[in-house]
Amino acid sequence: MNRQVTDCKTYQFSKNKYGSELLIDLIRLESLSNYIRRTPKHCLTYFDITFIQEGSGSFALDRHEFPVTSNHLYFTAPGQIREWKVANIPHGLVLIFEEEFLCNFFSDPSFVKKLSFFINQQAPPQLSLTEEQGKYIFSIMLQIEQEISESKETHLLRALLYHILAWLNNAYRSFYQLTDRPQNVKATQFRQLVETHFCDEHTVSFYSSKLCITSGYLNDLVKNESGISAKQYLTNRLMTEAKRLMLSCELPVSEIAWKLGFSDSSYFIRLFRNETGFSPLAFRKRHLS
Repeated sequence: MNRQVTDCKTYQFSKNKYGSELLIDLIRLESLSNYIRRTPKHCLTYFDITFIQEGSGSFALDRHEFPVTSNHLYFTAPGQIREWKVANIPHGLVLIFEEEFLCNFFSDPSFVKKLSFFINQQAPPQLSLTEEQGKYIFSIMLQIEQEISESKETHLLRALLYHILAWLNNAYRSFYQLTDRPQNVKATQFRQLVETHFCDEHTVSFYSSKLCITSGYLNDLVKNESGISAKQYLTNRLMTEAKRLMLSCELPVSEIAWKLGFSDSSYFIRLFRNETGFSPLAFRKRHLS
């Protein structure tokens, strides 16, 4: 049983909004005013790229907080805790899509997972564009909006989505000066397995067994790519989810420990303290005060 559950309001993708199933949408941010005011803190089950044209305040994603200003983009992956901290609803465009809209069609099923702005641990999930870049992204988003409104031709919508994601990936990597590293297939598969099983399986041996390699070899592969051991990678993922749960709900620490697969809540508390420097309750109090 995967116990990866967050207790804040979670929004699902409205697949049949336009009648037949369509796994992509382009929404005017100001049209979401009622949702933002009713549940400023929430989660999504789909991918979201929000482009700000005009506004003020801030936008929080997990423990990061970004200013709401023109020509800014925010990238949200499923399950992340989002919160709008604004007096007035900003103006902008929101591009949302389900992963299968692309991955069931193109030959690269992991294309979305390779996008730096959704998975990168070295740079924040936001991007500041120049005025010229902002106009370019705005124009492509308008094409998507128009196509959804008029024809809903899925092949054209996939092409437009693929184009904007690839362009943004290049712009993001250039902005943060990220360098390409050749990715090892087994290390990539390890990360994918962690996303599926981290709440239930906490040992490196489980993942190495799934990949048909030794734990030591898996550790070397992960360390070469990320600079940390496989065990630390798994611990980091658990701590990220623990922090989300601590800040998004009022569940007792023992129940959060259970959701994350810890039968002994005292062990979870010790691990959390070792990794963050705070007990779970002190962490919650510090960040929610």
